[in-house]
Amino acid sequence: MMGLIKNEWLKLLQNKKFYALLLFLLLLYLLPVLMTVLVRINTYNGQVYPLTVFGVAASFALPLFLIVFVAEIITDEYLSGTLSLTLLHPVTRRQVLTAKVIFIYSVILLLLVFCLGLGYLIGTVIFGWGTDFMARGLTYSVSEGIFITVTAYLSASLPLLAFSLLVLFLALLLQSGAAVVGMSAGLLFLLTILQLLAEELSPVLINTYFNTLPIVLDYLNNPGGLTFRLLFVFCFALLFYCLALFVFTRRDMVY
Repeated sequence: MMGLIKNEWLKLLQNKKFYALLLFLLLLYLLPVLMTVLVRINTYNGQVYPLTVFGVAASFALPLFLIVFVAEIITDEYLSGTLSLTLLHPVTRRQVLTAKVIFIYSVILLLLVFCLGLGYLIGTVIFGWGTDFMARGLTYSVSEGIFITVTAYLSASLPLLAFSLLVLFLALLLQSGAAVVGMSAGLLFLLTILQLLAEELSPVLINTYFNTLPIVLDYLNNPGGLTFRLLFVFCFALLFYCLALFVFTRRDMVY
C-alpha cells in the first residue's frame, strides 16, 4: 500500500500542472492585496487574512483542481496503460483504489496547509499581525482566532475528499478525461446555483461544506449542530467510495 502511495507522489512531483496550481493559489492569495492598493482602504491584518480568500479557494479553486487532478490519475492512466501495469503487481484492485483515495486526501491536506501558510505569511508581511481577530462582527482572542482559522482549513479536507470521490466514480465510468472534467465542472456549477437559489437544499449539497468557516463558528456556539453535517459528509464519501470500488473491481482495465 505504501509503495502505491509513494508511486503516486513521485508522479505528482513530476506533473507541471501541480506547480501551476501552486502559482495560481499564490496569485489568488495576493488578490486582496491588489484590491487594498486600488481602494486604499486597509481592512486586513495577519490574523484574519488567511480567511479572506479561504472561501473562494475552498469553494472553487481547489474543487476545480481536484476535478482535473482526479480525472488525470484515472482516465489518463487508463488510456496510457499505466493503470493496467499497476494491476499486474501482486496487489488487489481494492488496495489500488484505496491507495489513490489516501493519496488524493494527502494532496488535499498539502494544498490546504500551503494555503494556510500562504495566508498567514502574506497577511503578516503586508499588513502586520494586528491586535484583533474578528469574524461575523465578533472579536476573539489570538489563540481562538488561530484555532478557528486552522480548524476551518483542515476540516475542509473532508468535504473536498467526498467531492473528489464523486469525481473518482465518474472517472471510472467514463473513458474520456475531457468528459469527466466537463461533467464534474458542470455538476459543481449546478450545485452552486442550487445553493444560491434554493437555500433549503443547502444541508444536502456537498459544496455547502467546502467553506467550513461558518460551520466552525456555529460549532463554537452550538456543538450539537455538528452531528448532521459530519454524518452527511461521511455518508456521501462512503457512498461514492463504494460505488467507485464496485465499478473498479468489474471494469476491464486492459486497453
